[in-house]
Amino acid sequence: MSLFESFKLGNIRAKNRILVPPYHDGLAQRDGRVSHAIYEHLIRLVRQGAGVVIVNSSYITQQGKSHPLQLGIAEEEHLPGLRNLVKHIKAEGVVAGIRLSHAGAKTSEKICGEQPIGPSSINFGKDFDLSRSFDEDDVEELCLFYSHSIERAEEAGFDFVELNGAQQQLLDQCLHPRYNGREDDYGGKLENRLKLACRIVEAMKERVKSRLMIGYFFSIHDKLEDGFNAKNLKTVIKQLEKAGVDIFHPITIHVMNKFFDSEETLLEWVSKYTDKSIIVEGNIKSTQVLKEVLAIDKATMYGIDKALFSRPNWYQFLQKKIAG
Repeated sequence: MSLFESFKLGNIRAKNRILVPPYHDGLAQRDGRVSHAIYEHLIRLVRQGAGVVIVNSSYITQQGKSHPLQLGIAEEEHLPGLRNLVKHIKAEGVVAGIRLSHAGAKTSEKICGEQPIGPSSINFGKDFDLSRSFDEDDVEELCLFYSHSIERAEEAGFDFVELNGAQQQLLDQCLHPRYNGREDDYGGKLENRLKLACRIVEAMKERVKSRLMIGYFFSIHDKLEDGFNAKNLKTVIKQLEKAGVDIFHPITIHVMNKFFDSEETLLEWVSKYTDKSIIVEGNIKSTQVLKEVLAIDKATMYGIDKALFSRPNWYQFLQKKIAG
């Protein structure tokens, strides 16, 4: 499989497998609208040769805003800037996705406008406020917030959305036994800790049918010391796939790290449990690492680190080093 060959992602054809992941999350305007800085950053990369872009982690409701300059997809006023950004990304023949995020407990009343919600009462430190545990009414609201966000994403012209199930955001807090101390249907066993994510995916799928693909961005590193194992990983993937996830995006500290006392990478483990598209990402800062992960030949798209993207003429550089 070549990094530079075109491929089908659902019903869309991407011109190559190079993916730009979100890595500048504090560049929006204060009201959440697309800024010139976001536009310039992404358009530069797509004009140089990237095949797929995931636009910055975007809050789906004010309640889930994590920092003052976070991009938003929560209001109608966010749409014109997103629509313009997508139009220019697609004019370069590039596939466009956007990451949807809810901060959960990892925010403050000053930023999100109310007491934060989380799976339990959590305080992430002095910059954050103690959260309250979400209830069934909150769950119904969250399903609506995410459903409205995927509708806005479709209206803006995006090809797919990606739920943020990592970075200690709400869905990640639910999965983590240290943050989720609930004793109801949303806590305890792994399937229960995944329930909110699955309900949200199902609600989004119901809203847009198969017109937009849904990806899931997740991390397991911080859960390993709590006993997270290969069987748990299989459960996570199978449950999310059943709910309607089309693309899996595991993030790891380094893409070539080995997992579960084996010689296999997280990419290899994930590929055992799903035939869906996989985005691989994790410290791909050099062509040597990129060659190593390409040799595994299990990923659909390759999320490259900003260190490689910051090189002058990075696309030609990669062609020379990888293809040449």
